[in-house]
Amino acid sequence: MPLPIVAGQPDPVLAALLTKTPFEMPVLVNADPDPDGDGIIARSTMFAAATPHSVIVTLIPSATPGLPDFARHRAAATLWAFTRQAALEWAPQGIRVNAIGLGAAPFGPFEAEDQAGRAAAELGAAPATQAEIARTIRAIVELASMTGQIIRLGA
Repeated sequence: MPLPIVAGQPDPVLAALLTKTPFEMPVLVNADPDPDGDGIIARSTMFAAATPHSVIVTLIPSATPGLPDFARHRAAATLWAFTRQAALEWAPQGIRVNAIGLGAAPFGPFEAEDQAGRAAAELGAAPATQAEIARTIRAIVELASMTGQIIRLGA
């Protein structure tokens, strides 16, 4: 049983939690604290080309509102779009692509309120713990039909 590849600069606690137990299939976890959309797309594409019947999960951290953090907002929007399109493209090879938004939820102006990936209420949620992130990744891998989904955790 393969151990996951935890790429980027993951939190050491998260990396330890994920590599404690092997997965049933190859898994790539993109865990970049400051995601570079192009870099993660390139890494995921190389993994997909070499590893059919696998799972790719990208962690997308939140960004503070406003232009000072615009690069992070752009990367998040790019990775959310990539997740959906890669899931469609790579499904025939058995490659599932999902993302976890750590408080991040980019949306378009024409999306319905109930389908825009935003919180159901304006209540602040506690940030997700490393253990919760690891459990969510394991759940994604175990749900054999889950692909193209973006799960939002935390505030």
